[in-house]
Amino acid sequence: MKKIAIGLLLLAALALLLLVDPAESVWMPKCPFKLLTGLQCPGCGGQRAVHALLHGDVVGALRYNWFLIYAAPYLLLLIVERFFLRGDWQQKVQRFAENRHVVMFYVVSYCVWLVARNILHI
Repeated sequence: MKKIAIGLLLLAALALLLLVDPAESVWMPKCPFKLLTGLQCPGCGGQRAVHALLHGDVVGALRYNWFLIYAAPYLLLLIVERFFLRGDWQQKVQRFAENRHVVMFYVVSYCVWLVARNILHI
């Protein structure tokens, strides 16, 4: 039941991002990290990027947030593993996706992107 509720919440969030442009709406949440520091976190622009992707604008999504496009396949893999796979396949995918080396790779790349996007103003 919990997985169904989380799945429905994810679908509702995607539907909201499909219908509402975060760049135009004052109601969409703003990044607390950017509000406090003035710096962009690795996720800044993520809402606008997902909105662009849902409308088929891959180039626009890249302009908003390069890291989201890079990390989206991994996030999708985690979602598929949790919600759609069972048995041996779930265990195999889980062993890969939750391997400490894979997780550390994404954590390090997240930190590198945090620094790079603020130095290069991306």
